[in-house]
Amino acid sequence: MELIERIERAETELVWSFGDISGPGPALLGLTRRRFGSVVALAAPRDTLSFWSQAIGFGLDRPVTSAVIGEVLDHLEAAGCTTAALSIMPGALPPDWDAIATSYGITAGQTTVQVARTAGPVEQAPSDFRIAPIGPQHAEAWAQLQVDAYGMPDAGFRAMLAAYPDWPGTTAYAAWDGDTMVATGSLHIVNGVGRLRSGATHPAYRGRGAQSALLTRRTADAFAQGCDLVTTGSYKPAPGQHNPSLANMLRLGFEPLAERTPQIWRLS
Repeated sequence: MELIERIERAETELVWSFGDISGPGPALLGLTRRRFGSVVALAAPRDTLSFWSQAIGFGLDRPVTSAVIGEVLDHLEAAGCTTAALSIMPGALPPDWDAIATSYGITAGQTTVQVARTAGPVEQAPSDFRIAPIGPQHAEAWAQLQVDAYGMPDAGFRAMLAAYPDWPGTTAYAAWDGDTMVATGSLHIVNGVGRLRSGATHPAYRGRGAQSALLTRRTADAFAQGCDLVTTGSYKPAPGQHNPSLANMLRLGFEPLAERTPQIWRLS
């Protein structure tokens, strides 16, 4: 649990830092943030994708109760949000969670498997692509590739991603086929924890090892920059199904740490 709590605190501070992103993204989304003890609530009422509005850090400094949940949801509603994802640390859900969830219109989202890797040698995955951090001159293309790959055409979403190269503690990476950007990834470092995000690949280049190469490069760079832990995750496949992204993480040395199920609040 100590390791999970450490990652949760790092992730909470990462979410708080979203409010520091430069450029037009925060204004386009109407982004605001507020702390409730250990909980960070991020409100983005103009987000058409319901991607950025969230609250995280529950269970770190006090038990999860109906009053704690209500305080955060009251703030999100007052900020103009109609939906948000609540990230509650594994093991922190109270025995009466079902009743709390029902009273606030909260339902379970898609479960993900959080994986982690402790510091040590990292063997770079073989690839025909060139893997390198990007500069500001490639930020727009980097953001657009993710918008296209995720099918998330939202101006605020794109603007937030395009600011990543200027974001403190963040490095945006790309895989290149000659002069063509074919895949993306990012590394966020918070308190010695490296968090891998933004993995997207152009459909024409999937299955050719771009994400494996990005994963191992970012992990090695995180350890080189002083991190002793790197974490990421992907959705938990249903019985009898396969998630190639998760399988790839495990194959490259990451180990399952915990399952996480976001709790989705929708204003009734």
